Amino acid sequence: MKNYSLKQLQSLTLDDKILFSRQIIKEWYEHWNGLVFVSFSGGKDSTVLLHVVRQLYKDVPAVFINTGIEYPEITEFVKQVENVVWLNPLETFEEIIHKYGYPVIDKRISEMIDTLQNGNGTADGKV
Repeated sequence: MKNYSLKQLQSLTLDDKILFSRQIIKEWYEHWNGLVFVSFSGGKDSTVLLHVVRQLYKDVPAVFINTGIEYPEITEFVKQVENVVWLNPLETFEEIIHKYGYPVIDKRISEMIDTLQNGNGTADGKV
């Protein structure tokens, strides 16, 4: 498939965006010989994606990672969706925070925090 710029894709009509998305989904499905799943959070974006995928391939499973910090309304919604595999992390969100700290947006900042906490380099981000 031809590469398009973000600006070109944003300028497409809704119908063209749907057609484009369906083509990408078909290529993805065929590339993996149908051995695929949709990561499904229960939010609006993954719900739309799952809907479009299942319009083409009704048996594609969804996978929901139950982190334990979702809104109750989300987990109730996910329970109503068919063919969803629920996975539970090996560690709770609280355990991850205690072990690794809160996630930060910038990898450089994350590396500096790790360096300061573990003493394996300098605080300037150089390890």
